[in-house]
Amino acid sequence: MESISEVMRVLEEHYKDERRTSLNRMREHRDPFRVLIGCLVSINIKDEVCDEILGVLFSKVSGFQDVIDMDILELEEILWNARYRRIKAARLKEVSREVLERFDGGVPDSADELLSIKGIGPKTCNIVLSFAFDKPVIPVDSNTIRIVGRLGWMRDVGVTGGGDVGDGKALGKGGGKAREVERVLVSGLEDDQIRNANALFMLHGRECCVPIGPFCSRCPVAEGCEKRGVERGR
Repeated sequence: MESISEVMRVLEEHYKDERRTSLNRMREHRDPFRVLIGCLVSINIKDEVCDEILGVLFSKVSGFQDVIDMDILELEEILWNARYRRIKAARLKEVSREVLERFDGGVPDSADELLSIKGIGPKTCNIVLSFAFDKPVIPVDSNTIRIVGRLGWMRDVGVTGGGDVGDGKALGKGGGKAREVERVLVSGLEDDQIRNANALFMLHGRECCVPIGPFCSRCPVAEGCEKRGVERGR
């Protein structure tokens, strides 16, 4: 099995810099407000849909107070093409209100404070820390867990889980499984690789190492993969 760092170098070469998810593109501006709101919106929707929604939303709001002041029906209308739009609209308002009341409108840059906000779990927390504050952490989702398991880097993680589950069950109770996966990855990666890990695993999980019937024949790291749990690759 190739080292974690070697596998990451292959993926970096395969998935060029211009191919990034909606949230990863926010690194260019590092606006904590936009990263946090964008993350809450992006869960379980495709990038092109997320880009469209965020384009409209950010043309109308520039801070947490704007989100609070926006009529809930207008917010739901903007989110019309997002899954769970009513839940997301309510969560956007709840998180915005708590950030304003507890942190004077400034998004905190520590994990403990972010996780203390209702509606923010381990993945959202790490996205904010990484994309907005350039902290050396890795947001872990089901794509990451699945790929890490199939490569054989961890033996006790699922290998067929679906894609972006936000801060949901696939990450383990209280995000425990996500933290275990993150520790394994961080220990084997260089600092610049840590910052790119989420985007690369997201792209690889969507385009190649899919939950059922992964495309092993075109996988750039197939030779070093244990293919654990893969019964039939394509």
